[in-house]
Amino acid sequence: MYARTVAQRKSLRRQEGGIAALSPRIRRDVNLLIGAQAVSTFGSFITRAALPLLAILGLGINAAEAAALAAVDLIAGALISQFAGVWIDRLPRRPVLIAADLLRATLLGSIPIAAELFGGVTLPHLIAVSALSGMCTTTFDIAERSYVAGLVNSPSLRAVLARTLAIRGAAEFFGFGAAGLLVGAFGGPAAIGVDAATYLVSAIFIARLRVAEPANPSAQSNSNVIGEFLAGLTAIWSVVLMRPMLIATFIIGLYFGLFRSSYMLYVTNGLGLGPEAIGGIIATGGIAAFLGGALTERISRALGVGRAISYSLVIVGVGLLLVPLAPGPTLLGFTMLIGHQLLSDGFETVWEANQSAIRGRVLPSAFQGRANAANDGVGILGRLLGIIVGGAIGSSAAGSGAALVVGGVASIAVGIFVGLSRLGGINSLSEIPTSGNRRRSQ
Repeated sequence: MYARTVAQRKSLRRQEGGIAALSPRIRRDVNLLIGAQAVSTFGSFITRAALPLLAILGLGINAAEAAALAAVDLIAGALISQFAGVWIDRLPRRPVLIAADLLRATLLGSIPIAAELFGGVTLPHLIAVSALSGMCTTTFDIAERSYVAGLVNSPSLRAVLARTLAIRGAAEFFGFGAAGLLVGAFGGPAAIGVDAATYLVSAIFIARLRVAEPANPSAQSNSNVIGEFLAGLTAIWSVVLMRPMLIATFIIGLYFGLFRSSYMLYVTNGLGLGPEAIGGIIATGGIAAFLGGALTERISRALGVGRAISYSLVIVGVGLLLVPLAPGPTLLGFTMLIGHQLLSDGFETVWEANQSAIRGRVLPSAFQGRANAANDGVGILGRLLGIIVGGAIGSSAAGSGAALVVGGVASIAVGIFVGLSRLGGINSLSEIPTSGNRRRSQ
């Protein structure tokens, strides 16, 4: 029995491939993409912590203004995402990635410049930068996932996505850790300036990619944008296994919206933590994301794809519930806040790698832009709802804590739902039919 189990596992590893199965040319480009992701993520996590801290501590914004600042980039992303998905399926994706990086560098660089020239920044300026950079980030994320899905064959796709998320987790650790120190020592504008520089480095990495992109049929299409957008949505909904994933994406979006609008207010006003402590706590999530990415293949093969997704969503929710239960700046309180980062960030990586691999496997490269855009659109709608709810009930520490409880319970519920769905019974990616229109030049 044991011998058969080992043989089955070896067979499964051969079927699902890995990064080592890629050709040297593909592997080189994958490593460059991962490097670009790492350096830009390092900077973006600095801004993710520094921007709200700059607004809360420097401008003294209230809960409604904090929710607006958190929501504006998502609203902008929602407005651009579906159009971006259509055009990403029409245009070469590498120039789109470079342009998005350069635009984000310019936008974020305007914050330290304004602080230096005018002695400070204003909330409208922060909102404008957040909105426009949110459009760029949404476009970049859709283009990157679509680029990878066309570059890497489906048996190796999850391994590549997992490694990307692992490196991103490491960048998160150093980015959030640096954010607290930079904000405390030099102020928010200088910290955000570091992020602007990282996007320039990312653009250089992406400019060095050498493998030619596959030509997408929609590049020569005469259909209009709305027609292509509807074709992308139809392609996603036609796959039964992707329907529970879309529902889960919405609920996880709700989770993150509640977290984003409530966490900083709760730990600063409710628990009385300073920027250095907050940065250190959040940075531990990067360790968990790194480990989650490194262990995604083992976890997914041991549990099966469906159960790995289901259990991960439940554990993510349990982790969030630790935050409102934390008893303040005590040893137990810090332990619970760190526990949230370790559980939620680690298993979010397992969920994200698997659902992206399934989407990359079942849909052809020509639909990846629209598929990723539709998935992001659903997630953004969930985040917006979460931010609205968080802003409505989060005017006090108790309200912020209640918003976090709602997010945790929602994630647990959708994890159970996925486990009971048809997706929950899938053991391996090889059981899922692959698209017949994928690049196979590895």
